[in-house]
Amino acid sequence: MDYVIPILAIFITLSFLLKVGFYPRWGTWLTALCCALFVLLITPWVTEQSKTAIAAFFASREKMLDVSVCITLEAAILITFCFDCFSGMRTRDTAFKRSVTFLLHLYPGLLIGGVLCYVLAELLFSFPGIDFNMLSWTVATTTFLLIGVGARLLQILLGDKALRLEVLFIVNIFIVVLSIIATGY
Repeated sequence: MDYVIPILAIFITLSFLLKVGFYPRWGTWLTALCCALFVLLITPWVTEQSKTAIAAFFASREKMLDVSVCITLEAAILITFCFDCFSGMRTRDTAFKRSVTFLLHLYPGLLIGGVLCYVLAELLFSFPGIDFNMLSWTVATTTFLLIGVGARLLQILLGDKALRLEVLFIVNIFIVVLSIIATGY
């Protein structure tokens, strides 16, 4: 279990960066700014948590089943986004289909919030002598830069939109499998 959660967090982050890479540049940077502000806003809550409370959360089978359902739902939404992008040749385009497509393109992925909480908590426990406020500002700035630059870098490295959609699809399949593994302990 000690290895499954960080690997799952890495895959969720990769999925988020791939999805945000489909936004225009201003949308990517706006999303990065929202994530950085989220880090600053959750800092007081994370500092109140104890290391044993977080370990108990990950050890609780019931809570991990709830988390697994959320992870699977988000992965299903992002897999639906991949299929929707490939279904450009619709025979009958209705208002409902256009609104679903709009919402799928707009949704970046909310599980990155859980990953940011996890990373911030791990960093707060790893550096106990450092001022929490300074560490949260450092994590927020790093989050802003990593999301903005990381999404653009993945967009450049993978290039073709179809290839990025395939990678996003495969990453979300791995996320579903890892969420099942996380509940099996």
